[in-house]
Amino acid sequence: MKNILKISIFFLLLIALISCEENKQQRNNHKNSIRKSEELHTKDNNNEEESSTMVTLKLNQLNVMNIELGIVSQVNLGSTLKVNGQLELPPQKKASVSTILGGRLQSISVIEGDYVKKGQVVAYLNNPEIIKMQRDYLSVKSSFTFLENEYQRKKILLNDGITSVKSFQQTEADYYESKSSLSASKSTLQLMGLNIATIEKGIIVSSIPIIAPIKGYVQNIEINIGKYVSPAKEMFEIVDNEFLHLGLKVFEKDIDKAKVGQIITFSLTTRSDKIYEAEIFALGKAFDMDTRAVKVHAKIVGTHEGLLTGMFVDARIIITNTKVNALPDAAFVNEDGLDYIFIQIEKNKEEIVLEKIQVNRGVSDLGFSEVVFVNDIQNNMIVVTKGAYYVNAELNKGEFGEHNH
Repeated sequence: MKNILKISIFFLLLIALISCEENKQQRNNHKNSIRKSEELHTKDNNNEEESSTMVTLKLNQLNVMNIELGIVSQVNLGSTLKVNGQLELPPQKKASVSTILGGRLQSISVIEGDYVKKGQVVAYLNNPEIIKMQRDYLSVKSSFTFLENEYQRKKILLNDGITSVKSFQQTEADYYESKSSLSASKSTLQLMGLNIATIEKGIIVSSIPIIAPIKGYVQNIEINIGKYVSPAKEMFEIVDNEFLHLGLKVFEKDIDKAKVGQIITFSLTTRSDKIYEAEIFALGKAFDMDTRAVKVHAKIVGTHEGLLTGMFVDARIIITNTKVNALPDAAFVNEDGLDYIFIQIEKNKEEIVLEKIQVNRGVSDLGFSEVVFVNDIQNNMIVVTKGAYYVNAELNKGEFGEHNH
């Protein structure tokens, strides 16, 4: 009986021991499961944090959202003198085209924006008076030929004492009057652009050419085919933008700061994201009492693309030359007091991948701001120069979608 009791106690102890080991193993498994879950959660958070700075866009989205790409520019943001003005042309590089003789427009060979050379025909006018003027010229020329021969004959006769002085003088007066009439008629036809040699061959034309007086671009066409044009009517305007320059107003208190040879940076008031350069070549010598300013003239350095006479500009006369890395203001986004830009990471035929990076934003002027990179980037790195706000909106939209998921 005692042996049976001992055996029973032994088995009970054994069962209790096995049960404790199983509980311990379950607790260890539970701890391992919790640890693995935490590791996975941390890894997911890290991946999410990394992916939250990346955004993928379709290439056609760039056009739809007016997003532009470019590189960091070197812009002079040192000490400057702020001035304004407009793009101008010297008077000899701008021409109003009209006609000497009125008439109905027969044809037009140009449209606004066309480039023309000096002497190029831009239109033709019809007028019956043109035919009469050519006929009169031929008549005067024929009379002149006769009188010229008669003058030479009388001159010889006078020397031989065969004719009287009075007769010679009358012939001489008729000769010089005819010569004067011929010269006037010839000059008038030449002013109208008619070919004298062709007329002298007996070829009469019924229209006169309208000729470009300078080379340049046609603008402000004020006529159409069949319309009567009077001599005082401006038909075309031609401008030679090759000599486009800045006309700026410098106020009385700043006159001593402007000097010939100084560099100017400027932008159009309608497009502040593009910077142009110019150099002062002349300072006005007349003081405008109404505006209390002096006119400063500066020639444009480099491209004239996008510049037209009459456009208003915001300009800065460089006092101290300090060029820095800069981007247009539209390239920056600000969140929680920090500034960011987007750089291109990858691009293919259909998509582009952009990354949002933190930068420090410095001084700003003329629509540009200095950019200081927190971390080094590659030279000539492609960045979003316009529309960063919309890229950031797409990035945030993607973040919200992931969180909801």
